[in-house]
Amino acid sequence: MRALILAAGFGTRLGTITDKTPKALVEVGKQAILDQSIRKLLRAGISEILVNTHYLADQIEDFLNKQSYKELVTTVFEPSLLGTAGTVKANWEYFKGVDFLVMHGDNYFEAELKPFLTAHMNRKMGTVMTMATFSTNSPELCGTVLTDDDGIVLDFFEKNIESTSSRANAAIYLISPEAKSFFLDIPPSENDISLNVIPKLLGKIQEYFLPGDFIDIGSPIGLAEAEASHRRISQTT
Repeated sequence: MRALILAAGFGTRLGTITDKTPKALVEVGKQAILDQSIRKLLRAGISEILVNTHYLADQIEDFLNKQSYKELVTTVFEPSLLGTAGTVKANWEYFKGVDFLVMHGDNYFEAELKPFLTAHMNRKMGTVMTMATFSTNSPELCGTVLTDDDGIVLDFFEKNIESTSSRANAAIYLISPEAKSFFLDIPPSENDISLNVIPKLLGKIQEYFLPGDFIDIGSPIGLAEAEASHRRISQTT
């Protein structure tokens, strides 16, 4: 299986932290968040990984070239940001017609990914995507989902304070080849997975709940929470 890590963003919410450092190389527990994500993918058995770049791309290239897994990771530079769905669309042939994983490169999470892959391979018939979720008390900051008793996503609320769900989109997806038309047929203006693809796939997405902490490090508050989580976990293992 192959994977795409979305790591091209500017990280503007982090303020001066990303003035000279790409968000993907911001550290939690003295380890770049991109490195943490790649190692989780490798432990799950995914050994071909594509990383999209844009902002301070040379730093990401230099970092990856120094890693022991450098032969397993390919980068693709985007002169202009394509959006999450746009990047999947532009690199569809990379996945060679099999199931693949897509994840944002700015999340710190405790869970391992192997059980997620297993759940996708055993998903309900008729579904074409598995979405990882986590528990949130702030639906206004997340995309939240409502599911049926079988875990099929029936409704999706993007950063909606009126959402009654505490299950939030972790922006980690396993996508089957049957989802091809939902990506390739969208116009260039519809370039976001959450806003433009998920609403078209309601009833065709299986939820998988990720245990443990899950934290968006895209803000100073989130980064501090991730550091606190890392210290707590390190002290108990």
